[in-house]
Amino acid sequence: MEEETKDDDIEELKKKLKTYKIEDISFNEPHFTQQLNLREGNKDEVIKNLLNPTNLIYSYSEKGKYGDIKHNLHFKISNNRTMRIPVIFDRGNKKSLYILTYIMRYRKWQNMIKKRRG
Repeated sequence: MEEETKDDDIEELKKKLKTYKIEDISFNEPHFTQQLNLREGNKDEVIKNLLNPTNLIYSYSEKGKYGDIKHNLHFKISNNRTMRIPVIFDRGNKKSLYILTYIMRYRKWQNMIKKRRG
């Protein structure tokens, strides 16, 4: 069975992300922190990119394991590093930004987007 995914509108997502505050953010713990530590990430950098999404370069959405819509946000960190943050917006009909995990990719982000779009 193939998962249904679709590309998100980046400008709409940037506008939406800017409406959230730090207190609206919650994390899938302990998984998020374990992945952050394993991949030597920085929680402040994750929060900064989510609340000020100027580096958001690509996103696609898919149905999550429990029926939620999961948005896989890709932020350009450098030419060879992309931070991927899967999130669920407004979980439980409450304004919130639920962060599922932390992924740092070490490859050129332009090629990743080309591959994804076929």
